[in-house]
Amino acid sequence: MSKLLLKNAVLVTPDRIIRNDLLINDKIIEKIAKDISCDDAKVIDCHEYLVFPGIIDEHVHFREPGMEQKATIYSESRAAVLGGVTSYLDMPNNNPSTTTMDLLNKKKAIAAKDSVANYGFYLGASNDNLEEIKNAPVKEIAGIKVFMGSSTGNLLVDKYEELVNVFESARTIISLHCEDTATILKNEKRAKATYGDNVPFSMHPIIRNRDCCIESTKLAIEIAKKTGARIHIMHISTKEEVEILKSLRFGNVVTRQISGEACIPHLYFSEANYEQKGAYLKCNPSVKTEMDRLAIVQALEDGILTTVGTDHAPHDIAAKSGTYFKCASGLPSVQFSLLAMLDLWKRKEVTLETISKVMASNVADRYHIKNRGRIAECYFADLAIVDPNHGTKVTKDVIASKCKWSPFEGDTFSCSNVHTIVNGRLVVENGKLVDEGAADALEFDR
Repeated sequence: MSKLLLKNAVLVTPDRIIRNDLLINDKIIEKIAKDISCDDAKVIDCHEYLVFPGIIDEHVHFREPGMEQKATIYSESRAAVLGGVTSYLDMPNNNPSTTTMDLLNKKKAIAAKDSVANYGFYLGASNDNLEEIKNAPVKEIAGIKVFMGSSTGNLLVDKYEELVNVFESARTIISLHCEDTATILKNEKRAKATYGDNVPFSMHPIIRNRDCCIESTKLAIEIAKKTGARIHIMHISTKEEVEILKSLRFGNVVTRQISGEACIPHLYFSEANYEQKGAYLKCNPSVKTEMDRLAIVQALEDGILTTVGTDHAPHDIAAKSGTYFKCASGLPSVQFSLLAMLDLWKRKEVTLETISKVMASNVADRYHIKNRGRIAECYFADLAIVDPNHGTKVTKDVIASKCKWSPFEGDTFSCSNVHTIVNGRLVVENGKLVDEGAADALEFDR
């Protein structure tokens, strides 16, 4: 059994920041205390570093199987751990879509062989897999993913009765993409009439406007109340949706029936960035105004939005090239999510404790992930160790995602991820990947 000893570590928990030593024995945090000594442990001096619970990204698209030209479980999980993300929950819009347990288990087998970070997978909802949803073993899946707008393959479920059927059939949490397709199509038609094939990317938040998100979110909440389904509304992008969730807030993150997620693009960027970033900022839902961004950030501090994910969605360069309607939506960010949030901390928009909460402990609580998401004795030793005093410039050489582009390219973050520990093993040391075999399947304690 291997042992690691973190000396003089500044431990960032959801409730407080404490300086302590931390002893890891095999996969587990064995002891947190002052002045721990252990002769047979590898010692890591952490006196200048911040130690976070390993980030759990609840919202990634690692593309495999079916779109390996964009990304693979291996390539994107490498990017994840380089950024301090030790666990991820992967979405079902693969080719074929992951709408059966057989297909989900095939993805899990790929991850067991190739993943560098801990892994879990969503079962996708379609209009014809209600029996799969009803019978899905809730301890073996991250949740049910429903695309109420903006999807590929057979995953779009946007008719009222079909949504009711899915909500009634699910026996665990439903994660939702809320956009109204009819509104989007109407706005696309109007944009084409005005601009022809030369629609500017700055039109994206007008085509996929706030109304298409607000109306879809209202519908999801209406159906959840009618059916009793537990829902988590992904990538909230408007101030109005924050206000809707604020009016519903009750209970803690585990017991809430209805909750919401913020995503990195909507926390970090605003519509002012379209001119510079162009196609590289095109994602669904769209990045909107600075007013919306600030409302979303504040909602994390206030506990209205409870988790942060990335919606990491890499495309090959060819798919992100060309005119507005030919350019795919989605952007990669799993490698830089923690650094982006730390920039918000440096700007005094969020606290370190909030980052620990919304990127780790709240995610583990909402999805009932067993013994992860906290820096606590007897929990799995998943940790991200950050240097808050030395920055990271994002260049092509730094980007580990297979697509080799990033909306952050050319930017410099104020912090850097130095070490990442997965299941007690040092997988990233001094910013370099040194161990690829530490990952496990996540356990869901439901």
